[in-house]
Amino acid sequence: MTGFLAVFRRELRAFFLGPLAYVFIGVYILISGLATWNIARLFDTARVDLSPFFQFQPWILAVLAPAIGMRLWSEDLRSRTAQLYLASPLPLLTVHLAKALAGFCVLLLALMICVPYWLAMTWLGAPDHGVIALSLFHMACLGLVFLLVSMAFSAMTRHQVVALVLSVATCLLLLVLGLNLVTTGLGSSIPGFVTDWLSGFSLFEPVRNSSRGILRLTDLLIYFGLGALAVTFGIFFINQTRLVGQRSSAKYWRMASLALLVIGFPIARGLVQESLPGVRADVTGYRLNTLSPGAEALASSLREPVDLTLYYSSDIGQDYPEIRAHAERVEALLRALEQSSNDKIRLKFSNPRPFSQSEDEAILYGISAIPTEGVDPLYFGLVGRNRVDDTQTLPFLSPDQDRTLEFDVSRLLSGLDRLETPTIGILSGISALSATANEQEKTPLQKAIEAEYRIGWITPQDFALPTGMKLLIIAQPPDVSAHTRYLLDRFISAGGRVLVLADKAPLLHERTVSDQLNDWMSHWGVSLSEQILAEPELGLAVSVQTVSGPQAIRQPVFPALGSAQINRNDFLTAPLQNAVHFGAAGWLIPDPGRKTQFTPLISSSSEAEALNADAYLQSDQSPAFARANMSPLNNEVVVAARVSGAMTAGENEPPKPQWPDDPVLRRLAEAEWQEAIEASVLLRQAEIVVIADTDFLYPAFYLNPQTGAVTADNEALVMSVLDQFAGNPDLASLRARPPTARPMTRVIEMRRAAEEEYLSRQQELETRLGEIESRLNPSGASNPGVQADYLNIRKDLRDLQADFRRRIDNLEAWLRWITMWIPAALAFLASAGIVFLTRGGRK
Repeated sequence: MTGFLAVFRRELRAFFLGPLAYVFIGVYILISGLATWNIARLFDTARVDLSPFFQFQPWILAVLAPAIGMRLWSEDLRSRTAQLYLASPLPLLTVHLAKALAGFCVLLLALMICVPYWLAMTWLGAPDHGVIALSLFHMACLGLVFLLVSMAFSAMTRHQVVALVLSVATCLLLLVLGLNLVTTGLGSSIPGFVTDWLSGFSLFEPVRNSSRGILRLTDLLIYFGLGALAVTFGIFFINQTRLVGQRSSAKYWRMASLALLVIGFPIARGLVQESLPGVRADVTGYRLNTLSPGAEALASSLREPVDLTLYYSSDIGQDYPEIRAHAERVEALLRALEQSSNDKIRLKFSNPRPFSQSEDEAILYGISAIPTEGVDPLYFGLVGRNRVDDTQTLPFLSPDQDRTLEFDVSRLLSGLDRLETPTIGILSGISALSATANEQEKTPLQKAIEAEYRIGWITPQDFALPTGMKLLIIAQPPDVSAHTRYLLDRFISAGGRVLVLADKAPLLHERTVSDQLNDWMSHWGVSLSEQILAEPELGLAVSVQTVSGPQAIRQPVFPALGSAQINRNDFLTAPLQNAVHFGAAGWLIPDPGRKTQFTPLISSSSEAEALNADAYLQSDQSPAFARANMSPLNNEVVVAARVSGAMTAGENEPPKPQWPDDPVLRRLAEAEWQEAIEASVLLRQAEIVVIADTDFLYPAFYLNPQTGAVTADNEALVMSVLDQFAGNPDLASLRARPPTARPMTRVIEMRRAAEEEYLSRQQELETRLGEIESRLNPSGASNPGVQADYLNIRKDLRDLQADFRRRIDNLEAWLRWITMWIPAALAFLASAGIVFLTRGGRK
């Protein structure tokens, strides 16, 4: 151990007593900073995510890590001090590892520049610390492998530049062998098995796993295996200096052994990955790569066996890293479901090669054939089949839909396991839920409901309700006939489940709340407010045209009610992970005289304000109007609630229906009516969910118009109610997955403060601007004083926007300074401490 420490101290002092370590750390800080801030534009991503920093690190380390290791043996060979190590009793492995540890310390010191970036992201928001820590760990392992590779070449030659060039080339090769561009190019000129063998040396896969927050045992074994191989080569090359000019059979045996190690490494790697595919840890904060409790419960509660067949063109998919990574994620999910299913799920993996029976099956089941750069298409889909040969298919498992993968597979299992499709009755007067809408006109919400439930549309003149109806949706309906209302009241009093959507100020349709619906809600012990809700701090940003150009300003009547406003203790809203976006919503007022239980599901914030609904609808509906006419509520109000209790029917005796004039239709109606009223009804506790908004059903409030990505849990809220009351409750927890994007909350707060300042001054300046414009001479005669005031006010408006941009720019500049100069100062202090300690050890 004494010899090991002596070599370690000697090499460490050599680094810091000379310029090499300082140059390396300085260049590393500079290149990392430029790549992160100028190329990846870390600040412009608006997310507290260090992937822009880590995405360049493997390539930077592939160039700079060899700069550390190039001298560790070459310099000793040039100065002939290597002969001292060869003649000493200290084993060469000990010397080699001591040198490697000294170089690794320098490398770790350079990697510590990540810490200021990490702290900066923590100050800006709530980053995923697990992913950052894992990425830093992977970079340290990757840098160590590159260092050991460079030491092997350093042991081969006394010329440091030669060792550097060979090391950089080899390290870059270890990275690019996993890229699609390289494997495709190699596959066109060399046999496929050679391409697969070369890909076995790639380090690209472990790096990709780190960015996803997955720590695999196989990744650690790959690092260890390549590092051990590099150490073996390094010791072999050093030993060769002892045998120069000598013929030894041992030399050739060592060379043959090294050749076998090189040939066998990719093979051993493949065997290890196949034998240990599921040994991994999910370090993400939201456990994004772990089977959720809802999916696990669904798999364990399957009543009948289900066959799942994954059709995946692995030969083609391996050339596309994103597809290959997603395929591994799909396989891991399927195996986890199989393990939780008590042998009810039977997995099968099929590779649909061209002109094979597997390809014919994939086409028969509707698996999509995705065009590729080659001749053959890519198949990547899932087929499920139950004991009665019902089949359901996921035609293409797109990597872009990774966020909903667990839900999609679980929904497929749920559909195959249930005996019949639940029926939902809908009484609607709005276009978001419409019986007459065609496929192009249907909203995403209606399509989602139709995909999982059988819909029975209810009209105001129905004489019977849909058979087997599990849940009723009432969405701002027109007035219904007395006999239809009687049937609906009987359904509710018999313990029916109801979702009621009522909107005092609809923005995306013209249907108003009828007096009949108000009377209905009053009978249940709840009423709708006459005013609408305004949230100055939680409003969504909308684009507003001002005199100084378009400006993103928060609209208070479009509140995004998030985790702090959602009742996490109620089974209906507990699964929600993101905010719910509302549009000019009202609020619910419970009637204390009723014996029903009123449970808030979504409430306002304590800073909520009220706005006259009619005045807002008749105005320009701008954020400025809303803010100018809001009045404080001074308390929280309820936007969505669950009303529970015994609901007696409004009429005890059935009313006399209005029969159709057609005699045939009348006889049919009479038969339906007679059967409906003769059915016995037992009074049970009803569950009614009331939401004081309908605009939130439309995609404009929860889907990104450019990408279609889900931005809020509006649809998840409705589907959660349906799942809990009519479908599979386990699916409810899977619909709303945690958000993957983590915003810079501090920047958002700065923007909110700037908006408030802008709006307060904008109204004043625009009023003055209107007065000055009226004073301008319409005939065109110049009035220098008035024109100067006009230009000054417009300049003030522009300055309001420019001031916010300056604040953001100053923040970015300050963060750049912190993340580049503080690491340099820390590195200098650390190096000074290392020099002091090694000198002390020498004494």
